[in-house]
Amino acid sequence: MMERAWQTVLERYGQTVELGRGEERHTVKAFFQPVEEKRPGAEPTPLGVAPRGKYLYLGPAEETLEGVEVLRWKGRAFVPLRQREMELGDRMVYRWGLFAER
Repeated sequence: MMERAWQTVLERYGQTVELGRGEERHTVKAFFQPVEEKRPGAEPTPLGVAPRGKYLYLGPAEETLEGVEVLRWKGRAFVPLRQREMELGDRMVYRWGLFAER
């Protein structure tokens, strides 16, 4: 049930991003937002203060981030720094990733 609710939220409110693995490209709906962090050199965003160029990805469980070399969003390119599978109990609910603008 939680997975279905998450999919509905992604479809309704998520941004369209393109995940690139070599020549392969795949478009998904995900939340992709500046990382909130308070420190010098950060810039204000609708979600708080963010360091320039770092973005949080929350995406569908069925789309792995393994092997992703580039994420494209609004004509900009981002490279993965870290990624994790996020679980609720024994079920994977979504994918978490941290990306840096190239």
